[in-house]
Amino acid sequence: MERSIFDIQAEFCKAMANPARLQITHLLRDKPMIVGEIASQTGFSQTHVSRQLSILRAVGVVECQRRGTEMLYQLTDPQIGEFCDLVRKLLCQQMKKRSNVLANGE
Repeated sequence: MERSIFDIQAEFCKAMANPARLQITHLLRDKPMIVGEIASQTGFSQTHVSRQLSILRAVGVVECQRRGTEMLYQLTDPQIGEFCDLVRKLLCQQMKKRSNVLANGE
């Protein structure tokens, strides 16, 4: 039985519903990186980064290629970064509206 687009979308959203994975995705927008670079920039252990990259890879957010003894990770599509930006922008707007409502005592 074929999975519906909604099943695939739910799986994608579930994978992206993690602050560490969002941070890693954000870093990979700028350039492909190896696990050690990601760990260094995030403060996460290499084991943690590898685990998160595995989840992101399973849903098609990142892809990797071997570079000598290391794996180089990159986003599968630049639109993934744009999607994350759009979600953050929307959330910031909603937060601003909520704080305005609270400030006005409404």
